[in-house]
Amino acid sequence: MNFKTAALTLAFGGALFASTLAWADDRLEQAAHHVDEAITQVKLKDAGLLAYHADLALEKAESLQKFKPDAHLAAAIDHLKAAIDEARQNHLAPAAEHVKGANEELKQVAK
Repeated sequence: MNFKTAALTLAFGGALFASTLAWADDRLEQAAHHVDEAITQVKLKDAGLLAYHADLALEKAESLQKFKPDAHLAAAIDHLKAAIDEARQNHLAPAAEHVKGANEELKQVAK
C-alpha cells in the first residue's frame, strides 16, 4: 500500500465516521420531534395520532440505542412503549404522562 492509497483510505474512513455521527444526532433530533408531535396530540385529545408519533419516536430511539447505548435513552424507550400501549387503549391521561416522561429523558440524552 503506497502513501496515496493509505491517505485516501484514512480520509474516507474519517468521512464515513463523521457521517455516522451526524446520522446518530439526526435520529435523536427526529425522536424528539415526534415526541413533541405526540405532546401536541395530547392537547388535541387524539390518542391515535399520539400513538402514531410515539411509535415513530420509538423507532428512532431504538435505532439510536443500538448505535449509542444510554440509560436515559433506555428510560425514554420504556416511556414511549408505555405511551403507545396506553394510547392504543384510548387512555389519554396515562399516555400523556409517559410521553412527557420520554420528553424529559430525551432532553437528558441531548445534554
